Amino acid sequence: MSQTAVTSPVLARMETRPGFVRLVAVEVRKLVDTRSSLAIFAVLAVLATALVVGIAAMGAAQGTVTTFAGLAGSIGLFTGLAMPLIGILGMTSDISHRTSYIYYPLMRGRTAQFWAKVLAAAVLALALQGFVFVVSAVMALALGAEAAEAFDGAAPALWTGVATCLLSTLFGVAMAAAIRRTALSIVAVILITLVGNGLILTLLPEASGYLSTITAAAALLGGPEAPSALEVASSLTLWYVLPLGIGWWITEKGEA
Repeated sequence: MSQTAVTSPVLARMETRPGFVRLVAVEVRKLVDTRSSLAIFAVLAVLATALVVGIAAMGAAQGTVTTFAGLAGSIGLFTGLAMPLIGILGMTSDISHRTSYIYYPLMRGRTAQFWAKVLAAAVLALALQGFVFVVSAVMALALGAEAAEAFDGAAPALWTGVATCLLSTLFGVAMAAAIRRTALSIVAVILITLVGNGLILTLLPEASGYLSTITAAAALLGGPEAPSALEVASSLTLWYVLPLGIGWWITEKGEA
């Protein structure tokens, strides 16, 4: 058998590049394929369950009606800190382990993997958010409320929960894309979320809507105090578009 006949199938396989859906599936698998990552997701699930159950128990002790919407929307701080963590882990896994050198040669360009990481983080964050919805629904029914009463206002709660989940996850993704270090990204997200927004509101109250990270989330709630479209656009550009653009540029131009 000739050398050409032997090597042609190999060359054909090397020239075949995975599609974007396959890349997303690979990134999802990489996020849950280690004991440490599984432990992190397990801890997040336990924390979410404990928070929902605790809030439901407190409401029942006070004699208030427990609803799905109330439970699903009551763990905003958990969403604001847990979902960015998923985004950070998804974006920095290859950078931390220096495995980019393995994957980049298998693709025509780096842009596809960059956005596959973004989408994979969003998929897993939505899975965790879905788990929160299930626990909230079970607790609302378990505490004796009738189905119609327990799920009153469920549709807006679902929409707000999903949108907030995606915003929080993409915030973590954006910070990690620009900073490119897991620990530093986590510290940055925590400081900005818990300290930075408060400082902006205190020192620059008139400009807080343009500079705060939570402007888009506040817009989801609506009401007379809802931020304007210009404020939302400014916040999204500052905390999402610019960091993601910086991260994409570094990915394309960097060594790994």
